[in-house]
Amino acid sequence: MQRSFIATVILSGAFVALSGSVYAEQPQLSDADYIAKTMTAAPEAVAKGAAVVAMEKDGSTRTLQKGTNEWSCMIMPDGVPMCTDPAGMEWVHALMTHVAPPDKVGFMYMLAGDYGTSNAAPGAKGPTADNHWVKTGPHVMILGPATKTMVGYPRTLDADPTKPYVMWRDTPYEHLMIPVK
Repeated sequence: MQRSFIATVILSGAFVALSGSVYAEQPQLSDADYIAKTMTAAPEAVAKGAAVVAMEKDGSTRTLQKGTNEWSCMIMPDGVPMCTDPAGMEWVHALMTHVAPPDKVGFMYMLAGDYGTSNAAPGAKGPTADNHWVKTGPHVMILGPATKTMVGYPRTLDADPTKPYVMWRDTPYEHLMIPVK
């Protein structure tokens, strides 16, 4: 119960800033369909025990499924399902509210893949000639302090999404992308 409440509070604050046009693009899903979509983000053993939180158009959140483990799953504003641990939820909150991320290592599943993002500008809404758009298929992410998690991985803006790489290099939100099959 405490875990679900904390996830709801974090998400509620994080998505108030995103309650504009991003939501207008998202199809409305029934609660059952929303839960089913979030379950595609992580292995069954993780997803079936995770709290599922839905973001409302006004930025508030609603818990659709109480969790029995430490994971939370949701559909991001761009329509991509993800599941993450508590440190990952804090990182998402920091990203969405443009504050410093926590000094913790987190883990996130996005096994359904993504629709692409700028590797140069966190929050970009679409590809441009200079924002190094990259689309990564199914992947996991290691989030957290760069000095502890990013050493030795490619940091190029034109990343090869078939291999591990650092996304959003030299920003507070840089993280390790690891494609999986």
